[in-house]
Amino acid sequence: MAESEEKLLNDYFQRIDVEAEEIPDVKLDAAIRKGMQQGSHKRLSFRKRYAVVALAVLAIALLIIVPWAHQMANPVRAQLPPKSWGQLELFRPIIADNLTIKSALDAGMLKEVNVSSPEIDGIQWTVNGIMADHRGIAVLYTIQNNTDQKMQLMGLSLKKNSEDNYDLTGYSGFSNSNAQEAGSPGTTRMLEQIVWDKYREDLTDELNITLSLYPESKDPSRSSMDIKKLSVKIPLEDDNNYFKGEIVDLKDGLSIGGQKIKMDNVYIGPTGIYMRETFDKENTMRIFNIISPKLVIGKGEHQEELMRVRGTSSVVGGLKTYIFNNDNMRPTEPIKLEVEGISALDQSKVELVIDTETQQILKAPDNNLTISKRMENEEQGFLVLDYFIPKDDMEAFADSGFALDDNFVDSTGSGHWLGWVKDGYSGYKEFNEDSRGTTVTFFFNVGKEKLPQPLTFKFNSYPTLFKEKASLRIK
Repeated sequence: MAESEEKLLNDYFQRIDVEAEEIPDVKLDAAIRKGMQQGSHKRLSFRKRYAVVALAVLAIALLIIVPWAHQMANPVRAQLPPKSWGQLELFRPIIADNLTIKSALDAGMLKEVNVSSPEIDGIQWTVNGIMADHRGIAVLYTIQNNTDQKMQLMGLSLKKNSEDNYDLTGYSGFSNSNAQEAGSPGTTRMLEQIVWDKYREDLTDELNITLSLYPESKDPSRSSMDIKKLSVKIPLEDDNNYFKGEIVDLKDGLSIGGQKIKMDNVYIGPTGIYMRETFDKENTMRIFNIISPKLVIGKGEHQEELMRVRGTSSVVGGLKTYIFNNDNMRPTEPIKLEVEGISALDQSKVELVIDTETQQILKAPDNNLTISKRMENEEQGFLVLDYFIPKDDMEAFADSGFALDDNFVDSTGSGHWLGWVKDGYSGYKEFNEDSRGTTVTFFFNVGKEKLPQPLTFKFNSYPTLFKEKASLRIK
């Protein structure tokens, strides 16, 4: 019996020998020293000696298992411990829950530069940190306003050099500020994420960034005459902090309601995850929107939703580019796209035909859309439509909405443009609720010119949903 027990112990020690080598020497010495001290107190029977040895084995095993269990709880973050943010720690309050920027700082991808402009009329501007990839750039900066006047920010301009007339940015992403009002007297720290005007293979060695601002005034013409431009030059060394990322070529697509959707131009980089939707030419429907698109990173209990970046969808040629946050601390984790369905109309129903003189709808997708009674009281040239939403269908309107293209044609095929209705917009709407549901009243300005009837409009969106979950592996 004693021989078999000793053999089991020897075998066990041999099995954990490799793992034990990874235990810090200090912890291992302490465990061994404790066992030796207990052994020197008195002579023990073999069974008691066996119990002591077993406890020592357990102590060593715990030293191995506890760190291993912690790593398994979040394996990637355990492999990539957060790095110090240095002086950029001051920006933590404004970065808040921005996963892309927070994880980039934790991973050491966002570079601290601290380049300041000359002070102009009491205003100084400092670029504190920067991160760029093939699709976009993130800038952390500080505005020091040593005046007693609030400044109105006009945004950033990024060029290869100060003499270049060509701006490198496409559409702006979004910015966060730690001040109640950006540009107020004192110190304002800001984060701005900007998308390049196109996919960029490389950049110049230096990037010229200009902040334009002007003092607020009750007289707008006077303010615009006092625009201040503060510029800095930021070095973009060819190192690992720039142009990380990968292009993903997806062979598969989504199929919802018999309609095929493909995601192309997929790019995963430090500034985010970018993808453009394209629709199959054989589709029988006009797709307006994908419902609730989201990215999910990880597996099982370690899944995390990657939210869309606010205000950074671009529509070019009817195709939308989505930008999602990226977790830079989980570079090897799988990523998939999940959607809840689409809003779409059959191709035969995408036109709205109205005789505005007789106030009759000749063609519409359904009976929910009618000429509003309020049109009788509107001035000439206004088209007023009511769209009724049953009480249980508000979700459809929220997910898709209702919109007409600004261009319409008369019965001769001549094109015309919708005029402004309110505050520079070609459309305006009001909501009225009752026990049956909600009536949304839309106002459009077709102009006072007498046009050949009927008039034909095209829908840019319409609240018809096809709820069907689908997913696509991105990485």
